[in-house]
Amino acid sequence: MSPLNVLSGSQSSGATKSWVMAGLFAALTAVGAFIRIPIPYVPFTLQFFFCALSGILLGARWGFVSQVIYVLMGLSGLPVFTAGGGPSYVFQPTFGYLVGFCAGAYVTGFLWERWGSKAGTFIWAYLSALSGLAVIYLMGVPYLWVIMDLYLGKAKGWGWAVKAGFLVPIGGDLVLCALIAMVALRIRKHNWGFLR
Repeated sequence: MSPLNVLSGSQSSGATKSWVMAGLFAALTAVGAFIRIPIPYVPFTLQFFFCALSGILLGARWGFVSQVIYVLMGLSGLPVFTAGGGPSYVFQPTFGYLVGFCAGAYVTGFLWERWGSKAGTFIWAYLSALSGLAVIYLMGVPYLWVIMDLYLGKAKGWGWAVKAGFLVPIGGDLVLCALIAMVALRIRKHNWGFLR
């Protein structure tokens, strides 16, 4: 077998493994949707946990792909979101957070690949996850306001959206960032070769 064929086979194997891992994290994010604390409007779930983990463990590109797969699964009709699934889910007030998962996974992975992986420290893992979380809120809160006020006509107001969509759930998510950092570093230490 020529060196070119060996290289091609290795690249194909690597791509296959990346797709498998992206699919796995999409499934884990779906599971995370059903592990939740039912607070009003924006329930606290473990979706972000697996979203940020995908960015740190799979990298920006494949973390992003994993969350795109998850969102497409839900929009196709599979009941993988907290309130079901289907194309009409785009009119749910919390859909902006789901779109934010895609961007959040990318940002988390990008920061970790760019700076965090070299340091390999808890603080960098935490800051990477926290940055991804910020992106999710930046996309989720305005979407929550638009759907509630402009589409559903509830006239809740921007202040309400910030309170319900950010101030209420942020405490749990900050704790979750610490858990994400600890779990990610532990997995990287013991099983990095399998993931990348």
